[in-house]
Amino acid sequence: MRTIIAIARHDLRLLMTDRGAVIWLILVPVVFAAFFGLVLGQSSKPVDAKVPLTVIDADGGPVARLLITELESERLLLSSAGPAETDAPPERALVLVLPSGLSEAVSAGQQTTLRLEKAPGASAEAALVVQARIVSAIATVLGRLVEAEVRLDPGAPVAEGAATNLDHAEDQVVIESRFAGEATIVPGGFAQSIPGNTVMFVMLVALTYGAGAVSGERSGGHLRRLLTTPVSRGEIIAGKIAGRLVIASLQITVLMAVGVIANRIFAVTIGDHPVATWIVLLIYALAVAPLGVAFGGWFTDPDRASSIGVIATMVMAAFGGCWWPLEIVSRPLQRLAMLFPTGWAMRALHGTISFGQGLPGVLVPLVVLLGFALVFSLIAAKSLRID
Repeated sequence: MRTIIAIARHDLRLLMTDRGAVIWLILVPVVFAAFFGLVLGQSSKPVDAKVPLTVIDADGGPVARLLITELESERLLLSSAGPAETDAPPERALVLVLPSGLSEAVSAGQQTTLRLEKAPGASAEAALVVQARIVSAIATVLGRLVEAEVRLDPGAPVAEGAATNLDHAEDQVVIESRFAGEATIVPGGFAQSIPGNTVMFVMLVALTYGAGAVSGERSGGHLRRLLTTPVSRGEIIAGKIAGRLVIASLQITVLMAVGVIANRIFAVTIGDHPVATWIVLLIYALAVAPLGVAFGGWFTDPDRASSIGVIATMVMAAFGGCWWPLEIVSRPLQRLAMLFPTGWAMRALHGTISFGQGLPGVLVPLVVLLGFALVFSLIAAKSLRID
């Protein structure tokens, strides 16, 4: 065991003396994650989405004021405009017009019409969200008006301020809505870019620097010279795998620390279970580390080993969901992703980051990743010839 640790520590020390490798280890993943996180934008649950709505209050009465108050609680980004601005300018995509005499008509039990204007370029989906929330606000206002009428004097018109006084009344029935199942959202923004780039760059370093270093040591005779010491072939292979694991673990830990700091300062999405996310990545590193040793054993030319490592990483990153969420691709491509450790890693990371799952919720991907680690370790042991 001491020999294995010594070999792993030696590999880590060599890496830290290579400035270019350190940049690709830490700086480049952070830059890529930040760039694509900002470009893709933050994801959110549909129920939490806030849609801009301009309200033109031509009434100014108590019912209109109560309706505006309810709309503010319906997760709408409200802005107001004067009655003279009834003709909405193009930048106002959705405008709700409260007509003059609204309060009097409602108090007298007369039907009245609210007008929702939609600009030509406005999103149809946003318009549907606004309509649903306007209907919800109207239902709440009507319920409170009926309650006010009953409490004050049945049959009498709603008095000024009677409904407003009920604004803070406790609701007797509360409806809570949520989406069933795990796939509540398609991960986007930092929820996609952080795990995607971390998974990709952990593999990239292992299959380029890691594989190239092993290939160079093998072709240069360094591994043969190790056999002249009291070190077995198995200890050399285990030490090389351990070296790649230590490097990947250091990379993961630093990137997770950067993510936690970014979450505290900039509210970047890292989920509610950062420790679980860290553990998932460490288990993923167990699968990636022996693969880097196997690549080094397959090629005697370090440059070729690194080049093939880049191609292999890009293929597994693309098909594994590191570049885009697997939720947006077809079923056949989703099944294809499960052939790669990147696909299972992204599945587990989306669980801990986007879907609020802890380690118990992602046990299946973790077991599969451990299976990859075992298979790749056996392949590395057979591929790395020291002769």
